[in-house]
Amino acid sequence: MTFIRRMLSCAVLATTVGAGLALPVSASAQAASPVCVDATNSRANNTDVRLWACLDHVNQKFVIDAGQIKVKDTIGTAREVCLDTTNSRANNTKVRLWTCLDHVNQKFVIDAGQIKVKDTIGTAREVCLDATNSRANNTKVRLWTCLDHTNQKFVIDAGQIKVKDTLS
Repeated sequence: MTFIRRMLSCAVLATTVGAGLALPVSASAQAASPVCVDATNSRANNTDVRLWACLDHVNQKFVIDAGQIKVKDTIGTAREVCLDTTNSRANNTKVRLWTCLDHVNQKFVIDAGQIKVKDTIGTAREVCLDATNSRANNTKVRLWTCLDHTNQKFVIDAGQIKVKDTLS
């Protein structure tokens, strides 16, 4: 009898503790903070473009102008800065900052939430900006073959380029 009481009290305790941790079926876990494309604090050529928690900060403000994605705080200065793909279109190539030029490395098209490298559109292998599988601060933005994947879905909102799967 003592054994049965002890087992029942353990079961009640486990149920009580577990009940405090469980979510109702209709509830969902809270979404993580939104993540944005970030130009870092540097505007130097060859600076890696990264992901960072969305903030109301100049490092995350961009303007799309004639296919170029320009860092907003450089517009109208002697040296405007753009997102640049380098001369490579290989998977895992970093996206960087570079002085804005009228060059294919800086021409993009936004298509169904994907940011595609313009000179690859209509080819056998279109290339997109890709957030990788991480949403951690300082994760580098890269190029990858365009896929219907959350790593390549972005929302442009108030000058910010947000990773869509981080929005609630």
